Amino acid sequence: MARIGLNNFWYSHLTEAADGTPTFDGAKSLGKAVSANVSISNNSAALYADDVLAESDTSFQNGTITLGTDDDREATFADLLGHDISEEGEVTRNANDTAPWLSVSRIVVKMVSNVRIYKVETLYKVKFSEPSQEDQTKGEAVEFSTPEIEGTIATLANGNWSIAKNFQSKEAAIAYIQTLYAAPTP
Repeated sequence: MARIGLNNFWYSHLTEAADGTPTFDGAKSLGKAVSANVSISNNSAALYADDVLAESDTSFQNGTITLGTDDDREATFADLLGHDISEEGEVTRNANDTAPWLSVSRIVVKMVSNVRIYKVETLYKVKFSEPSQEDQTKGEAVEFSTPEIEGTIATLANGNWSIAKNFQSKEAAIAYIQTLYAAPTP
């Protein structure tokens, strides 16, 4: 099986119950996917007894995700970072803004036995931080520049941090994400 593509970034605001049960407020698009880099840090311990490794354990500690997207709309990044948006669409960034906890999903396209599989990978709990930005003037050749945003991955209170599921079509994968992130009905 080989990964051959990446598309469809989605996110939703996360509300977590004391037992770790997540609820969401609806699926929102984060723009077209350019890149995704997930880096996981693990806790590990080793116990040596009688001069040999007797026990070892490795468990999830935390992680980071860096997303590259084609969407640089101020309103999208304001929602990810907890900034205020006026009715006129003006974004105000304040040093005291607090980024909300979000859940983030992406679709990874894989080839398995010459058949395309659409794998939804969801990180339950992510908090993004203010991105850096670099802009350049247009020279003799046009170069595209796309924004990247980095977030910290954490676990829910129940220890869950990620889920994944495979689908036979991109439409089924998107429908799954939209169902997963559906807001509870009152």
